[in-house]
Amino acid sequence: LRDAFMEQVDECKLRCIRVYSAWLEHGDYPHLLAYADLGICMHASSSGLDLPMKVVDMLACGTPVCALQYPCIEELVTQGETGWLFQTASELADCIVQAVGAPPARLRRMGKT
Repeated sequence: LRDAFMEQVDECKLRCIRVYSAWLEHGDYPHLLAYADLGICMHASSSGLDLPMKVVDMLACGTPVCALQYPCIEELVTQGETGWLFQTASELADCIVQAVGAPPARLRRMGKT
């Protein structure tokens, strides 16, 4: 998939833009997520009923999440326990500030809840 994507990028003949694509083997993905201090999910559900697998992945790896709020996301992300929810850019910024200011032990606990 990566090679096909990069071929399409090359065909665009972009002069002022460079595209780099990191590629992870399947088994490396959980390790990458586990090293993150915080995951951010901008997924917006059109139906309000689907749950983003990236949030499931992040939480399964012990990474707390800032997620865009919509009706069923609270089934995964509990405000202040497994992460933070936001609706606006300002609220996302507040979530990030809270995460950055949180003691590392609290972030680890949040990711393991």
